[in-house]
Amino acid sequence: MAEADLIRRMADDMATLKGQMSRLEIVINEIDQDLHREVNPQYLKKLEKIKKQKGIRFKNIEEFDEYFLK
Repeated sequence: MAEADLIRRMADDMATLKGQMSRLEIVINEIDQDLHREVNPQYLKKLEKIKKQKGIRFKNIEEFDEYFLK
């Protein structure tokens, strides 16, 4: 009986690991897609503007988001 319980636990652990591996594959694929996404040309223009101005100071993250999400 102890061997049967051990085998059941091992099977449960394997099923859990398979589920975790599937979720990890999904997350890795999402990260990979984000890394290989093309940059919006408007962002590049804004970055060039910032470089020319020697940087822009923002008071908070909302101000930063407003500037870049226009």
